[in-house]
Amino acid sequence: MSAFDRIIGYEAIKTELIQICDMIHNSEVYENLGARLPHGLLLYGNPGLGKTLMAKAFIEECGLKTYVVRRNKGNGEFVDDITESFTKAKDHAPAIVFLDDMDKFANEDQAHCDAEEYVAVQAGIDDAADCDVFVIATANDVQKLPDSLVRSGRFDRKIKVKCPTEQDADNIIRYYLSDKKVSDSVDMNDLSKMISYSSCAELETILNEAAINAAYERKACIEMADLLKSVLRMQYNSPDNYSKTSKEDAKRVALHEAGHLVVCEVLEPGSVGFASLRTKGRSSTAGFIHRCKALSKIEYSILVSLAGKAAEELYYADVSGNGCQVDLEMASDMVIDMLTSNGVKGFSLLDLSNIPNGYASESFKARLDTAVYTELEGYLIKAKEILLKNKEFLEKSAEALVEKETLLFSDIRRIKESTVITVVTL
Repeated sequence: MSAFDRIIGYEAIKTELIQICDMIHNSEVYENLGARLPHGLLLYGNPGLGKTLMAKAFIEECGLKTYVVRRNKGNGEFVDDITESFTKAKDHAPAIVFLDDMDKFANEDQAHCDAEEYVAVQAGIDDAADCDVFVIATANDVQKLPDSLVRSGRFDRKIKVKCPTEQDADNIIRYYLSDKKVSDSVDMNDLSKMISYSSCAELETILNEAAINAAYERKACIEMADLLKSVLRMQYNSPDNYSKTSKEDAKRVALHEAGHLVVCEVLEPGSVGFASLRTKGRSSTAGFIHRCKALSKIEYSILVSLAGKAAEELYYADVSGNGCQVDLEMASDMVIDMLTSNGVKGFSLLDLSNIPNGYASESFKARLDTAVYTELEGYLIKAKEILLKNKEFLEKSAEALVEKETLLFSDIRRIKESTVITVVTL
């Protein structure tokens, strides 16, 4: 079994790492074609994505003596540690020097990139260049590293580690659940659609919290309710003891969120992972939807933002809730960006004040305000049109939200299948 088999997904990155391992083990094959081993490999990206795990798999697969450099000492001692690690690697070559979290070596940035720690690393790399010493490093924020350090000749291979793809995330979820007792009633598709993630570590934490909750309640296995509870608490900061609204207010919130849900699903089928009447974060406003994939057009995002207000206006005489206000602010920002940055309606409303030596006429703001109001009115009318043509979907979704409080991906799909969806072209 390869050490890389422990890494789920990231096939392109694993291929690059395996290629370098092959060069280390079969150098003569590459030398016959004039190829040399790259000078250094840097894995960079957000925390929790598995960069250190990838580096350790690489080291294990290479099977060489490795010297790990990690910031765990004071300034002077740490600089000596860096120098000593490279010296030992040269003395025991072929060897590897692993610089873990290299951006933490010094509290500097590119504007102050002459920190002695980075100078020591550069000197060590240069001194070991012809000594059969390979350098692999990880970093979260590559912008903190001096250009002179990460340039070609010191790090020829620089690989950005991104969030796992949707398919990889599904496989990671299944892997983390493989050692847990999970109820057969758990819908894995529902689970993957409800979780938004920024790292593998975050996925693991959410699933572990669900197991903790199930064990505390002395359940025989982890149920969907435990997983949903964990997602709401860990990702949306929605506490279990939130203040519930009155029945009448719940109906209104449900209608508002159903408006967002319906317009989103009509424009981009399968894009809503779940919808809930719970509060989110520090917001005092109840209700939100989770999109499991991004909308393909900014116009769609504007329509979805206005859909809650549109739904309320179809059924209520007064619409003045905080939810509508937040939605309007989001929609306004997107419309302004379209007009002033992207020139969607021509160049007359481009914001030239942000361009060097540019200018904005005195009438610019007045014309922009008028254009924004006009655009918002048009999008609100279109959102209402979508809802009216899918009224049954809207009302069934609102009723289901009142009844269940949270609708999963499968719930939304069943409601859709019980109605006739009318697509509205923009």
